[in-house]
Amino acid sequence: MNIRKRLSEIEKEIDILSTKLDDKNRKFDFKNSDSIQDWEEYQEPENTKINKLSREKRMLITPEFSELPDCGDIMSLKDFIQNVKDGGFIDYDGFGNYVRDNMKSDIDIYPSDIRFGSIRDDFDTIVWFNR
Repeated sequence: MNIRKRLSEIEKEIDILSTKLDDKNRKFDFKNSDSIQDWEEYQEPENTKINKLSREKRMLITPEFSELPDCGDIMSLKDFIQNVKDGGFIDYDGFGNYVRDNMKSDIDIYPSDIRFGSIRDDFDTIVWFNR
């Protein structure tokens, strides 16, 4: 399949799911809900699909590059993967961007990407940003 076509399809699917999620959230009865977990479960089907599509998109997009920022921790992708596997990073901690030739790409990487095997093989470095 053509990459541009697939990226367009992904964007449309994400937009549809986001609209559905917005509609659902407007209808959610916060006053009669027992917990935040109820709300998270209510959102889960759409969020799961959006996250999967976002991972696929990050695997397909062509990167754009900018100068490395003064903040953030630069590390090899191999070290990042090992740290994630050892429990050192979770999505709540922050996010990274892939780096090539000392330039930051606009492609994010999250610890959960490692769990799903969504790792770009055209990069060997990342810059990590803590929350």
